[in-house]
Formats: sequence, structure tokens, C-alpha cells
Amino acid sequence: MHSRAKSRIVITIGLVAVLALAAWSSTSGASGAPHALPKAHPAGQCSSSDTGPGNPANPLDTPGFTGTDPLSGAHLFVESPWQYGGDAADAIANEVGLGYLSAEESGTPIPWARFEARVNKMHLSRAVSYRVHELEKIGNYPQAHQFSLYTAGGSGSAIFTQVQNYLCRMQRTDPGAAAEMTTYFVKHGGGCNPEDNPNFDAEVNAFKDAVGNFPALIFVEEDAIDTICWRSPAAVSEREAQLKYEIDQLSQLPHALLYVEGGTSDANSPAEAARVLNASDAYKIRGFFTNDTHFNWAYKEIKYGNKVSALTHGLHFVVDTRGDGNGPLLNPHPVTQGIEQLCNPPGRGLGPEPGASDGQSYGMYSPHLDGFVWVTTPGESAAPTCPGRSTHYAASGIFDGGIAIGYASRANNRIGASPRFNSDRW
Repeated sequence: MHSRAKSRIVITIGLVAVLALAAWSSTSGASGAPHALPKAHPAGQCSSSDTGPGNPANPLDTPGFTGTDPLSGAHLFVESPWQYGGDAADAIANEVGLGYLSAEESGTPIPWARFEARVNKMHLSRAVSYRVHELEKIGNYPQAHQFSLYTAGGSGSAIFTQVQNYLCRMQRTDPGAAAEMTTYFVKHGGGCNPEDNPNFDAEVNAFKDAVGNFPALIFVEEDAIDTICWRSPAAVSEREAQLKYEIDQLSQLPHALLYVEGGTSDANSPAEAARVLNASDAYKIRGFFTNDTHFNWAYKEIKYGNKVSALTHGLHFVVDTRGDGNGPLLNPHPVTQGIEQLCNPPGRGLGPEPGASDGQSYGMYSPHLDGFVWVTTPGESAAPTCPGRSTHYAASGIFDGGIAIGYASRANNRIGASPRFNSDRW
């Protein structure tokens, strides 16, 4: 399966420079071993005023919430321009000649809606106007901000600082919003050999401490199940232990809505994924997410999610639709190449818009489907060596405006190739 070291190295290092915050020394622990670690990070730069107890039915504390789907009506943070090398908002600022520093007012980030209104009043050339319009299809939605073992060196204290930087910026930009974040602390790339990240426990603990009482939608460990070497019992057991530790820790956050990576329908069997989820204490959180780093049709992921849910005592799930509008690009030799092309496949488009589900998506009954999400920002490059990149960075997970505009221009909101799955949204 495709393992992407999706750091946002340029962004995270830049944020330290912008905010003049230093990174402290790291504290490490034995991966998967639940124990208390001494804090090596500084006091938080900001904190949430939401100090009340958590509500399992409404973990994000959405005002006026009714119903059973915690994503319904949730007010999630939509990024505005801040740091070069970032997401669609940054790309728009650069397109119109503002730049991220010019897009700030008195050192405070401009909320997305105000920035978009400002851009839409500008007199732009036809070519720039087209690119801005396409990028706005992405910028209008919240995208998960990832924190990984590569973030600012990967130490626990550095993770704490970077998470706080993001949350403080959200608090200044849109104090009523809930954060949207992804973790990537598991080390991948070892094949069937167990591969330990010595900082794993420290990173998880620092992430937890930095989030604190903030309301947050958290996608736990992208690629966690999708990259398991199933023929190695040791590798499977190690991944179960890592996920168990992280779930046990993050499930203590009072206002967090958590989904852990649950594999994909064209890479994992429902029984295998359910085995790991059950062994990882996934019952302590809302559920799992599917299709991250893949481009499989959403209807197949919904069917897969229903099966996994039935094997995990009714866990709920969400489907990543950032690039599945045209379905996957299938490889000619699936045994040796993998079923679908994951390395910036050409011709992909935005799928269904992010949002809560009513359990009846496109005529497919799925009472455990909470909705569609973007676990990563549409337009992030899979790896430095992947084709189709219009910019040149040394790390994967870096936003590429050319790829993003391609996705947006082909947005179609379908969950499958059949006409019955079509929609006129977008």
C-alpha cells in the first residue's frame, strides 16, 4: 500500500519562524507501551474556554445540535492565507499578488470568508480568475492540518509547539470553530519488518496535551491499517499496540471527535481491518475513516465501511472523497503494481463535497456513515518522485496548485460511475 510521509515541513518550520517560538528537546518512550511521560514542552500559548465536561453525543459542542451525527452542523476551521507553501488559500493569495503577509491585518489572520470576498472584488485577468475560481472550490472547505513524526523534527516538544501554533491561529481567526487535524506518528516503510518510532509516545502525548480542551475533529493515523504487512504477525501486533496507545490517549480529550484509519476496500479485507480496530480499543472513539491516499469510488467504500462496522460492534465511519470523483486509475498489473495508481494519478477530480450524511447517500442505506471528509487537502502531492507536479519540493504532502486546479476542474460529486450515482452539485 502507499505510505506517504505527509509532512508539511515548509509550513511547520515557517510557523516557528513567524511566531518566534523555539523547539525544546525531545522526550521519547517505548512505542506502544502505555506509561506516563514527563512533559518537556512549555506552557501552552493559548487555551480553549470550553472547560466543561465532554458530551459524547455532541463531542464538538456544536451549538443547537440535535440528532445523532456529530458532524451535523459542525463549524470546522476553514484556513485563510498564512504561510507560503500551504493550501488553497495561500495559492489564491499568491495568484492575486497578495502573498501571505499582505493577507494579514495587524498581525491577525483574516477569516476565510472576508479574504474570499476581498479577492472576488478584485479585477483579475481571465486566466487568474479561472485559477482562483477553481481553487476556491477547495478553499471553501475545511482541510485537516497534519502533524507527524516529521513535523519540525518530530520531537514531542516540537509537536506540542506546532499544534499550539495552529490552534492559536484558529482561535485568533475564528474563535467559534473546531479544529480539524490528522496524526501521522507511525513510522512506515519497513515492509514486513516492525519499524519503531522511538518518539512515538512523546509525540502522541504532546499532541494530546496541546489540544487540551479545544474542540477538534481528529483523524488518527493516516495509512495506519492500509500499510500493514498482513503476512507478518509481528508487524500486525506492533501496529495494533501503537494504535491502542494513541487511541487510549486521545480518547481522553473532552471535546474531540475521533476517527482512526480503517483501510480501503481495494486494499484490505473487512475482517482484517476489523481485527486491528477491535484490538486497538477503537470502541473508545466514534469510528474509522476510509479511502485516505486512495481514489476508490465512494460507493465501494460505503459498502466496505458497512461490513467493517458490522464486525466492530457498530463503529461509525467517514469516507475521504478529496479525489475520487472519477474513481481510481487502475494499474495494468495489479499484483506487482497495486490495484490502483496512487502516485498523483492524472485525470482525478473532487468527489462528494465534505459534510454530514443522513444515512441515505445517493440511495445507499448506511446508518453508520457519518459523512464525507477530506483527510488531506486535494492537491497535495503524493511524493517528490510522482509525476504531474507543477512545483518542486523535497517532501511529500506539499500542496501543488496545478494538481489542485486539475482536481477542482473535474469536480463532479459522483460516488460511482453509474448514472444513478450522479449529482448536479459543485
